[in-house]
Amino acid sequence: MPDATELEIDQWSHVGLGISPAKRLLDGLFGFSVISPYDYRDIMGYVLREQDDYSDVFHLRKFRGKHREWKPFLAHLLGFNAELTVELYDQVDEEEKLDQAIYHHQREAGTADNADVGKLDGIIAIRTRELDQFQSTLDTFDFSRADAEATEDLVEDIEEKIAAGNEEAYRLSQLLNRLNDSLNEDAILFSPSQTEKLFAEAGVAFPDQLKKDFEQLIEFNRAISQERRDYLLEQRTETEERLQALTPELESLQRERARLFEFLDGSDTIEKYKEVSNQVISIRADIASLDRQREALSQIVHLRQEKRQVQERRNHLQTAIEQDVLVQSETAGNRYREIQQYFDEIVHDVLDEHALLSVTVASTGSLEFSAEIVDSTGSETSAGRGFTFKKLLCIAFDLAVLRTYLGQQFPRFSFHDGVFESLEPRAKRRLISVLRQYADLGLQPVITTLDSDLPEAISSSPDAIETSEVVCTLHDDGAEGRLFRTKSF
Repeated sequence: MPDATELEIDQWSHVGLGISPAKRLLDGLFGFSVISPYDYRDIMGYVLREQDDYSDVFHLRKFRGKHREWKPFLAHLLGFNAELTVELYDQVDEEEKLDQAIYHHQREAGTADNADVGKLDGIIAIRTRELDQFQSTLDTFDFSRADAEATEDLVEDIEEKIAAGNEEAYRLSQLLNRLNDSLNEDAILFSPSQTEKLFAEAGVAFPDQLKKDFEQLIEFNRAISQERRDYLLEQRTETEERLQALTPELESLQRERARLFEFLDGSDTIEKYKEVSNQVISIRADIASLDRQREALSQIVHLRQEKRQVQERRNHLQTAIEQDVLVQSETAGNRYREIQQYFDEIVHDVLDEHALLSVTVASTGSLEFSAEIVDSTGSETSAGRGFTFKKLLCIAFDLAVLRTYLGQQFPRFSFHDGVFESLEPRAKRRLISVLRQYADLGLQPVITTLDSDLPEAISSSPDAIETSEVVCTLHDDGAEGRLFRTKSF
């Protein structure tokens, strides 16, 4: 075969292609129509396994992103309706977008999650009527209504709040004094030891049992006193915090009362005009803010309706996916069942144990793929958890897929790196037999191995790898021993 690097430009059929056109060209040349609408790059990971691709049978290293990047193709590969899975992930993405939009509008609204649009409409109507009244005052230069409203606010609102605040402050101060007095009370003064000493000095016996009873009584009262003290301390803290919070509230009310008195006492019409104008500006700003909140809440209502519709579509898709899995599992001779059969046969031929390839539907509706070494009851054994057995499961899956698609527009080769590492000699010989069996079917299994990992020397027995089966021997003695005979770098 000529070295393509030595060809002239005019000898190439395509020159200067970009990455995307080159991929499309290759996909057309390969013509793997059976995996359409997916292209050749999706299947390559399952027929070209490196060491890093043995950690999971289905989830390859190049698919470290979202599940939607590999699960739909794998579903299609196993004979399931991949379009259902694609649509499911589309609905998942749509729901996430709606959740983000709802969160954005909730922050914009600045209100509770359960705020009511109708209630906001009522508040806006009230504020609008207030604005109309103040605007009418400005338009007619008639401040009698403003004066009356200021008087009403002063008498019925501000004064009542100040009186209530002062009353609460007095009550809290009295309560604080009583709490401090209670906390400063003397402790228990009775001492059994001192009483015993006094009885001795008087020549009177003080029974031990009586002393013990007194000590238990004192300990009981001390526990009650400590519990009461803790409660008093907690109540004192709450009282002090409320007193501290009450002080600025009263100060604010006092300032508001002074402002209203100033408004009532003022005789300058211009000053009153300015005051009412400020009220108009403030109310308009409040109404604008309420309008924004209402619009945000209205959007949230619509977004939640859309989200419920999306969730309903997801539920329908999940039901369809579950039904598809059930049908494929029950139908004999289909693609999924054939891959299951060949997968189990390969593992059993090599390890003398059974393996189960299964597909289930998660609670979210997505497909879950599993490959396990099982016992006679179908229960998973610990064998499948080791790296060596995991590697064998990967090899068995890839070969089972190739055999199922044999005779169709599909790859007919596989490459597995380091297949014999850590396997015991008998399993190695059995794996060689399986690889030869698949080669006889018209497939081309390609493997790499160190000569030290071979079960026996090349051509040393009928079961050993033959010299004619070795395509390339790599070594460090010059370019002939390097892959593609490349120069050292």
